[in-house]
Amino acid sequence: MSVPGAAKGSPVRVATAAIVGLAAAALVVGFGPQLIAASGVIGADGVYGETVFTLAIFVPLLVMAIVGGRLTGIATLNLGARPGARLAQGAAIGFGGLLLAIGYAAIAGTLVRGAGTTLSVVSLGLGALVVLVQVTAEEVYFRGWLQPLVATAWGMRIAVPVVAIGFALLHVAGGLRGPIELLNLLLGGLLFGLLTARGGGLAGAIGAHLAWNGAEQLGFGLDPNPGIGGYGALVDYDLVGKALWGGSDAGLNASVAMTISLLALLVPLVLLSRRRPTQS
Repeated sequence: MSVPGAAKGSPVRVATAAIVGLAAAALVVGFGPQLIAASGVIGADGVYGETVFTLAIFVPLLVMAIVGGRLTGIATLNLGARPGARLAQGAAIGFGGLLLAIGYAAIAGTLVRGAGTTLSVVSLGLGALVVLVQVTAEEVYFRGWLQPLVATAWGMRIAVPVVAIGFALLHVAGGLRGPIELLNLLLGGLLFGLLTARGGGLAGAIGAHLAWNGAEQLGFGLDPNPGIGGYGALVDYDLVGKALWGGSDAGLNASVAMTISLLALLVPLVLLSRRRPTQS
């Protein structure tokens, strides 16, 4: 299905723009960390280092998406109809999916209490802001720009899975190699893509992505695994034992617990999408 109201794009031009966009993002993700490390800007770990590193990668991605959208005629910052309601719905979906994945890990015996953390409201607030920037940059780049761009040539039914594949492959440039982790990124990309298509904008996808990532890192302390990040967490849980159920450095991201949870979220959305057309 094409995007209602959008001009039909030339397949060659759209494919070229999408490939260039994905390649540009891969360069930022692949070489950005090395350049930042070599610059000496980050002199210490913790809140300062995490903040500078994350913003130095994702703010350029956000700017690139906005510029790319202007050059290709795509409204990259479109939140869709009823953005507040869509944001809340997406957040409920993302948080519910995370709880489901954690529940499977607990049943498998990999979820344990960590060593604890010193709680700082200021650090948690800054961490939430940084996660918001990261999530927004990813969603604007892929679901705000590339997905509607591809849809102008081949329709949304093709655009959602194609861009989800690109979303997963981008993380290969960042060093990700595990097959389950790649599968989970693909499923996550499909989930965010469907939420964007159904809502006619980014609000639902940003809500789901933010709720999952924010709660995983700052709520339950599951990312990084083991331990907690520089911003701290409300509670500290670790995943230990079977890697298949999260007991590795990649945590839930490389677990079948996350796979099952994402599939549980995706299947109803796919069925609903077949009954009702997606929006612009």
